Amino acid sequence: MTGTAADGGPVRAGVPRPEHVRLGTLSHALAGTPSHVPPGTPSHVHLGTISTAVAPLLHGPSRPARVVAATRYAVHLATGDRELPALAVVTRDAIRLPNALVLPFSSADRPLDLTTPRAGFGAGRVVIGPVRFEPEASWAPPRVQDAFSPPTPARIRQVAALLDALAQPLPPPLAPHLTDLRHALHADEASEVRRAARALVGLGPGLTPSGDDILCGALLASRAWGGPLAPLAQAVADASLRTPLLSAALLRHAVRGECVPQAHAFLRALSGDGALEPALRELLAVGHHSGGDLARGVLAVGLGGAGATPGDRDGYPLK
Repeated sequence: MTGTAADGGPVRAGVPRPEHVRLGTLSHALAGTPSHVPPGTPSHVHLGTISTAVAPLLHGPSRPARVVAATRYAVHLATGDRELPALAVVTRDAIRLPNALVLPFSSADRPLDLTTPRAGFGAGRVVIGPVRFEPEASWAPPRVQDAFSPPTPARIRQVAALLDALAQPLPPPLAPHLTDLRHALHADEASEVRRAARALVGLGPGLTPSGDDILCGALLASRAWGGPLAPLAQAVADASLRTPLLSAALLRHAVRGECVPQAHAFLRALSGDGALEPALRELLAVGHHSGGDLARGVLAVGLGGAGATPGDRDGYPLK
């Protein structure tokens, strides 16, 4: 990465070298900010690469944001923007979400466990507390379009067996809802697809509940293979009112076909371009349960697209 300082902190040419800070100790940096520095004035600068999906958020004047979640790998901001409700700042070893500004250092070098309420974006930057993040380049998140071949029944059976053996079990309350979605998708009745999908929105614990992850998988597979995208998209249109912000944002990206690289590689492998087991294992490493739930949503659509018989559909594992 160009413009990298000796200690790994990137600095833009022409900008005075900022004071370096270990981001994991930002709460201490806030406490030690000199009194002559006005509140919200950035005193540290780091460069990164911004996803083209959320780059428009940095256009125009500065706007306030709210930190909704922070780990050593990522800080998630609520933007207040209807179409792009969340923006993530992530380390290079984090899952590369389609709404991320990616930093050139790892969480081991500089953990992002920020504890500050002050944040904003716009005017070409993201500001969190006294730290300013500026994109020096952009990256394009993987997108699935109508370019993949629908999977064959044999590949569906193969990946279903692998998923049953390798994935975290599906929480029991979700099983009947996934069954309803599968049956609605296979019947190809728009109203039933919409109803079954709405029942999954926000279902399950965490920042990305299992129900939402399943729907992300179904949305991506429908866009890739020509499935019932419209009723699925309608079902999640008001997701921001019914599920955590980060999950609602990822559902919006999935409607547009934007996803994490592991999901893209899995869809390609299921379509016949690549080995299935390695692609599935990579996807299963995404989050505690998210990868497995994404795969379940993909299979729910793929099973119908592969021309499976009713017996095949009923025997599809829910684990």
